Amino acid sequence: MTAAAPHAPAQHVAAPHATAPARTVQRPGGSAAAVITLTRTSLLAFVREPISFVMGIIYPLAMLVLFHTVFPWRINGGITYGEYMLPVMIIMGVLMTCLQILAISVASERETGELKRLAVLPVPPWAHVTAKCLYNTILALLNVVVLMVVGHFALGIALPGAARSWGLMALTLVLTIGACTALGLAVGRLCPSSRAASGIMTPLVILFQFVSGLFLPLAQLPTWMVDIFSVFPVRWSAELMREALLPASFGAAEPTGAWETGKGLAVVTAWLVGGIVAAIILTRRDTVDR
Repeated sequence: MTAAAPHAPAQHVAAPHATAPARTVQRPGGSAAAVITLTRTSLLAFVREPISFVMGIIYPLAMLVLFHTVFPWRINGGITYGEYMLPVMIIMGVLMTCLQILAISVASERETGELKRLAVLPVPPWAHVTAKCLYNTILALLNVVVLMVVGHFALGIALPGAARSWGLMALTLVLTIGACTALGLAVGRLCPSSRAASGIMTPLVILFQFVSGLFLPLAQLPTWMVDIFSVFPVRWSAELMREALLPASFGAAEPTGAWETGKGLAVVTAWLVGGIVAAIILTRRDTVDR
């Protein structure tokens, strides 16, 4: 009887197959889409937060209407008190939205972990900063438009007609918005919570309203107080805006008896540069989103 030959182990030959194409990781939207989304989110949060919306938009407008109603007479130079207060309310609105509210917002994002969650998303690090700049610019321009439209058409406040006045106003707004935004980002990164940011910024903003020529003319303040707070940009932003919107004769009411355009622009620009440097340093040292 013949024994069956043992079977040779089966040889498994792998069939040749086509090489799979390399998979490319696609990002859910480009940088521009990320900036737009973050800007939209910040604007929605601002509108849905009653305190921020009231303090940033309604409060400056209400103060303008109040001053115009309570002081209906004309002051030296033949303008109404409302016309005198319009440039002040514009700067106050920028100060509150671009500095105070922004600092509290960034501190809140830092506290709640939103910055940490944003850091793991496929968006560039500068998208958050760019979105905040756009957010501040939109709010500031909205504040200016509301004040000027209501002031002109409802309160009869005259607006300047010279191109130089509008140019100086635009330049002042750009520098002031930029400086306040940079400082707001820096303060927001420095504060551990939104309450801490509010506790720091709210008293400072109120203080600057009285010592920087916003509510009280600088001529009514002690000389030492004017000299100390002239180091800060609020006094100069307010003076530049008054120069843009008021008759030239009102320069005599300033501490030096004339407009100091060059000095004012230099001080606000210096704070803009310093604020940008501070924001960069504090953002890099802040490890909450690392």
